[in-house]
Amino acid sequence: MAIKGLGIDEFKEILKENLTPAKAISSPEHLKGRQKVLTQIDRSFNSQGKHIFIYGDRGVGKTSLAQTAAFLQQSADSSPILVTCGGAPFLSTVRDAVRSALPAGNATSQKKVEHKLKAGVGGFGYDFTRTLTSGVVPPVESINDAIHLLKFVGECHSKEPVIIFDEFDQLADDAQKKACAEVIKQVSDQAVKVRFILCGIGTSLEDLIGVHLSTGRYLSPVPLERLTQDARWEIIKAAAKAVGVTVATNFLMRIGQISDGFPSYVHLMGEQLLWTMFDDDEVTGHCQQRHFAQGVGLAVKEAETTLKIIYEKATQKHSDTYQEVLWALADKHSLRRQTTEVYEKSYLPIMAERHGRKTLSKRVFSDRLNKLKTAGHGEIVVPKGAGWYEFKENIVRGYVRLRAENDGVHLGAEGYA
Repeated sequence: MAIKGLGIDEFKEILKENLTPAKAISSPEHLKGRQKVLTQIDRSFNSQGKHIFIYGDRGVGKTSLAQTAAFLQQSADSSPILVTCGGAPFLSTVRDAVRSALPAGNATSQKKVEHKLKAGVGGFGYDFTRTLTSGVVPPVESINDAIHLLKFVGECHSKEPVIIFDEFDQLADDAQKKACAEVIKQVSDQAVKVRFILCGIGTSLEDLIGVHLSTGRYLSPVPLERLTQDARWEIIKAAAKAVGVTVATNFLMRIGQISDGFPSYVHLMGEQLLWTMFDDDEVTGHCQQRHFAQGVGLAVKEAETTLKIIYEKATQKHSDTYQEVLWALADKHSLRRQTTEVYEKSYLPIMAERHGRKTLSKRVFSDRLNKLKTAGHGEIVVPKGAGWYEFKENIVRGYVRLRAENDGVHLGAEGYA
């Protein structure tokens, strides 16, 4: 208990409130660096019949943005509806959303819904009314069924209901994308009183909607980029201030560089750094090098298991020489890099600091880099033209940087996006 004036319970509560590496954010005061995007979404929702599509890299914060925007747009009489497109038919996902809109277990709320339905709101029939008030959502077998149920949500859930469809990229089947596109179109054309926020991993709206871009006029595309350095620093500074300590600029810079702009890494490193300060034997109000180093080590242990598996599979052969090749590719700000540039600008400087380690020739280095794209190494990188490579998933770059930092290798020093 080395942070003056804080007991364990109070410290844990403050930490839980300010740093959430494993949970999506849903409040604007904790969503750092996204105010411009929230403003864009607010203005798009001001246009009748418009819905939102957020897309970007895995781990860049799409769900946090969607939930925060949804809570800002959703009327105060209820909470937004969140469903996941986990590979099921899209009409089944609509049914899930309607089921979530039902006031389960709340007799008073059920009575209000029943009263509205029996009063003829929305033109719902007797059988439909009886089915829904009993807590059962009928099967959704057509677009018309989906629209009929969404009208119920619009009339009976709240004044301004918002539905989040997360993991849209899981809809790999073109027929399911077509069904989604048609539902969006009909909701807008028929002035159904619900708004959608869709989220998916992708580099463009075309990646996700494909041939159904006729839906584009109903969708406001929101490409989500990595956090700026200022936003990365703000997350750490706000948490540190809340517990009454300071983190010097050099440590903020390192956290920002290692994270590569992915908020989960910033939250994870900040959380572990503050724990090391709290666990110190001496009362401290300032982050020191030992806290930072210990925090990085703990962050490696606490990082997402799938990232560890990807990393280990890629680097398991040839006495860790693949590890240093991977570190070199993760250096610098550019996502797509050319072999010679990686070797000369990153690998050789790294190896100059790795005393006792054998430096690979450029030919062997190139061979190692090329093999990292194969199944035997987990396809951790992908080719982008002759001699050009990038990580298959950009979020993996941050984990690679974290592992390198834990071994005393500082990557990403130029990363001031």
